[in-house]
Amino acid sequence: MKAKLLFFCLVLFAAGTQMAFSQWIHRNAGEGIIVKYGVQLNVANRDTAMVISLKIKDDVLRKTIDYGSISLTPSNVKDTVALNAMLKDKYRTLFRANGRTPVLRHSDFVETMALSIHDTTDAKFQRSYVYQGLLMFSSLLKGARRDVANTGSVNYRVMETFPVVVSGFVCEQDVVINAAEFKAYLRERQPDDPTNGGIQHYLNALEYLNGNMTMSQIRVQLNNYFMTSRWPQGGECGCCGNYSGNCYYWNAGCLAHDMACQRCQHSWCFSGCKPTSCSGNTIAWYWFAVKVITPYP
Repeated sequence: MKAKLLFFCLVLFAAGTQMAFSQWIHRNAGEGIIVKYGVQLNVANRDTAMVISLKIKDDVLRKTIDYGSISLTPSNVKDTVALNAMLKDKYRTLFRANGRTPVLRHSDFVETMALSIHDTTDAKFQRSYVYQGLLMFSSLLKGARRDVANTGSVNYRVMETFPVVVSGFVCEQDVVINAAEFKAYLRERQPDDPTNGGIQHYLNALEYLNGNMTMSQIRVQLNNYFMTSRWPQGGECGCCGNYSGNCYYWNAGCLAHDMACQRCQHSWCFSGCKPTSCSGNTIAWYWFAVKVITPYP
């Protein structure tokens, strides 16, 4: 049976405060799973906070796990250092309370939920914090996949493309690219895309590498490469923005997003990406300004 999503929204008003609450419900009857993702928007005296929460009822395990809540504010939502620490701490807490097994099992269902919403909503909604919050929980639970030593200690590094509004929330450790296949794809594409400087950057940086690599590993190779090579230009892949002349804000995260999302296969790739040259692309900088909870259709 296909998974189903339900939505409801409640808006309350009190003296000097406003609160809006919505909940998405993902059901997978075949697996005995009900995922409840809640979003509460609090506005008081011009201070805004969005509190996201996640609970999963699992009939197979005969238990409901409360994955807690995360409070997002203007001061912490773009702070990748704080987000990295928060995810690491929350995973440690979940591990101590539940062990690795249920978190590992539930990571698949949260990812499926995120992909289902991604495939049925428009680009503006995908850029809202409402959807990004679900991706945060997805990244949190995916930590169990890396906890192969079963210690409860997992590192998280949020992709640098998230705070500069280039991609959805994702951690470098969860972006896995096969170097050999990726280079073959780039070489095939290069003759038809001669102005895309990002292609050659990747080919040079990964010249002697052929296995599966996480973005954390690729970032090290790219940074080493650019220590001895010409810096990219504003219109090339890897530049966080699009303008003429030298690129004033380039990083490996933006380069990974530009190339990895060319086929738009991930939940953190926004709508509108196409298999075309990175040169000339425009980037919407407004999506963080979404201030209301947009109902899921």
